[in-house]
Amino acid sequence: RLARGVGRATELVMRRGAGSRVETACGQSMLDFTCGIGVTNTGHCHPRVVEAAQAQCGKLIHGQVNIGWHEPMLELIDELAPAMPHASLDSFFFTTTGAEAVENAVKLAKHATGRPNVVVFQGGYHGRTHLTMGMTSSSNVYSRGFG
Repeated sequence: RLARGVGRATELVMRRGAGSRVETACGQSMLDFTCGIGVTNTGHCHPRVVEAAQAQCGKLIHGQVNIGWHEPMLELIDELAPAMPHASLDSFFFTTTGAEAVENAVKLAKHATGRPNVVVFQGGYHGRTHLTMGMTSSSNVYSRGFG
């Protein structure tokens, strides 16, 4: 009953994860070579990540940035600013997905250059939103049947 459009390597149902291993619903322990595909590069359920998430969930789960500021975002900006390679790079934009980041980068590039198009590399993956799947050429599984 899940919608098509997301490729799945297996039909395994994962129950829990710890470090680089996952346990399936049938109790099989497996090495997870993707581990969140870069999202959880600390492994599944790293104690410090779990502790930080639990602490934040006890304070504020979702601070909508177009409604107001929230402290973790402001603290992160203070940490990132000194690491920028040039003082003119002093603005930050946070997104929830890579596709959202790509879409905003395309909008910014078009605005800055005044050009209507962008160039993408053959074999690249950019996301599953309408714009980014049009830019993705690594596989047509993401756009097949969507026009």
